[in-house]
Amino acid sequence: MKEEIISPLSDFAFAQIFGNQRNIGNTRAFLKTLLDIPEDDYDSLTVDNPILGKFFRQGKTAVVDLKLHTKSGRVIQVELQVEKRANLRSRILYYLARLVADQLKWGDDYDKLRQVVSIIICDHNLLKEEDSYMNEYELRNLKGRSFTELLKVVILELPKLPDVEDSAVWHWLRFFKCKKKEEYEMLARQYPDLEEPVFCARKMSLLERWRDTRFHENLRKTDERMLILQAQMDGRADEKLEIARNALAEGATPEFVQKITGLSLDEIKNL
Repeated sequence: MKEEIISPLSDFAFAQIFGNQRNIGNTRAFLKTLLDIPEDDYDSLTVDNPILGKFFRQGKTAVVDLKLHTKSGRVIQVELQVEKRANLRSRILYYLARLVADQLKWGDDYDKLRQVVSIIICDHNLLKEEDSYMNEYELRNLKGRSFTELLKVVILELPKLPDVEDSAVWHWLRFFKCKKKEEYEMLARQYPDLEEPVFCARKMSLLERWRDTRFHENLRKTDERMLILQAQMDGRADEKLEIARNALAEGATPEFVQKITGLSLDEIKNL
């Protein structure tokens, strides 16, 4: 039987190779080639819960592919984007903002905030205005002076990767592009830090590949359910506002409108 190796671009495979604390050495080696941060900050690199909390009852739920914390508290998010999304730039910004806000609890000082780095691995061309396959973004003014180092976005675009090695991160991105067993084996021979990731990809059984297929199917269904739920919630909110407006127009008191709609008095007074 011909041996097949599951692609690291598969959500399940990516989670096993990079998002499993037992394989944190793979993640550490990848990040060291990509990010310019103190090496000892990786000493206690830990995988965190990928579900971002909601600030409001009707807030949007967000789940990232991989969320990590470094020794100093720096937050690193790694996200796979295999398919094109029309609103991807807005999505990246939204996740970045949530990862910043999630660091503080009620009463915490703002000086507790630590840097958030979002790494987006695209299997398509997102930045059509750029020729390079690796682009970093920070918050700076038009003169190039930094406003804060708390925010960083790194966009990696696999289709732009050249055939010849030209950077320290090149072989890792080539790993993500592999489709054949021979390609994996060649990379593992040439680059020792890829031996373990290739081994992880190869050892996934047929059962795990089936689980990967089910994972994608369940993820798609969950996304669809969340979209439907969000639309229903938005619809109910709009309906309540319309009822409140009509009731106020008929002379109802704000207190009465609050009782029949469940809206707050502030929401009603702002109508």
